[in-house]
Amino acid sequence: MAAIGNEPSDDDEGLRWDGDDEPVTPVARPERSVETEPAEATPTNSVLLVVYGIIAGAYVLYTVGWIFAAGLIASGASTILAEIMFQFGEFLAIASPAVWFGTTLLLTRHRKPAVRLLWLILGLVVLAPLPFILGGVQ
Repeated sequence: MAAIGNEPSDDDEGLRWDGDDEPVTPVARPERSVETEPAEATPTNSVLLVVYGIIAGAYVLYTVGWIFAAGLIASGASTILAEIMFQFGEFLAIASPAVWFGTTLLLTRHRKPAVRLLWLILGLVVLAPLPFILGGVQ
């Protein structure tokens, strides 16, 4: 219901105090665009994607190498606690390439690609399955 003349409507009465001479008008809000587009992410270079794929394949091979290395090494533990710790270490060795790769991709997503590649290559050096490469320890 529209106000006639200078008289406030029922809805506007709550916006006035006793003794106010001027009626208070509601503040107009700016119109928001319904079609707001999010900022576009920069696409990854095709060559960089191929390099990431090659490195991911190397990490998969490292995981397979650690699985075979775990079968080559005997624990020689005399207590149950030592055997459990040895098997836990084998599990961590098998899982470490996948964890390193995933963690590196997660933690370097806002960094330059060179930094990500550096961390991935460092992981290839550190996580090499040496027992499998050297032929196992008997």
